[in-house]
Amino acid sequence: MKPLHPYRIFTHFYYKCRGLNASTTFHSHPQYEIYYFHSGSCQFIIGDRVIELQPGDLIIMNGMSRHCPKVDEPAEYVRTMFSFEPSLIQLFSRELQSFDVLRPFELLSNHHIRLSGQAKAECEELLERINRHYFKNETIRYHRLLMAFGDLLLFIYEQCRDAMEDNRRSSSERERYVKKMIDYIERRYAEEVQLEDIAAELHMSRFHVMKLFREVTGMTVFDYLYKRRINQAKLLFFYKDEQTVTDVCYQVGFKHLPHFSRLFKKHVGLSPDQYRKKIRESGVEPTA
Repeated sequence: MKPLHPYRIFTHFYYKCRGLNASTTFHSHPQYEIYYFHSGSCQFIIGDRVIELQPGDLIIMNGMSRHCPKVDEPAEYVRTMFSFEPSLIQLFSRELQSFDVLRPFELLSNHHIRLSGQAKAECEELLERINRHYFKNETIRYHRLLMAFGDLLLFIYEQCRDAMEDNRRSSSERERYVKKMIDYIERRYAEEVQLEDIAAELHMSRFHVMKLFREVTGMTVFDYLYKRRINQAKLLFFYKDEQTVTDVCYQVGFKHLPHFSRLFKKHVGLSPDQYRKKIRESGVEPTA
């Protein structure tokens, strides 16, 4: 049976995972990613960059660059990895939101940090704390998880301070354009979004927008938009249980309730009504 745990703030999460899995092939995604290398022999490839990993290496990624590890001995390859939607910042306190803890991901895109000594020990302690609270069906553990993850983002911010001041962006022109598209969607996902409007903002053709977004992210613009709206709906169901399914449907940008319900069930595995009911009963995110 799949364990229940509070609101699933990470898209994927692996702690001290050993060996190879699907993420060890070239892939890209629109979520941000944090990767920590514990042990083994591995080269990490991001775009056209190859990093010879050492234990204690931390990598933050915007996810859009194709990336994968190249592992010599799978049995000895141990890492912690999680990807997450930038929108999860809404789960943090206003003080933490105002500090802009996701700035390293936005400015540096893909950044390699070599940790040692006290910084390495602190990072590993933070990862252990996150893992300790992640698969727990308790509200208090959920809040401790958020605190631990917020602390990790502050740690990353501190480690990236000098690089951010230099602002030496390593992303390609294609990735910068797609980042602008995602920024546009983030600002207007609750409104009517048209490809023509995105194309006009970026001064490119509608066809070029569709092609570029799919090539870099592996999904269409509207697949990404709908996923963003569904993720926001889950947040609203979790924190504002007084709102009806119809209220949430329109608030996140859908015009038709059947369309919202169909896509919600496709992405989440439960209808909006079922999801909302289970949250009210248990106070935690339901699993399908």
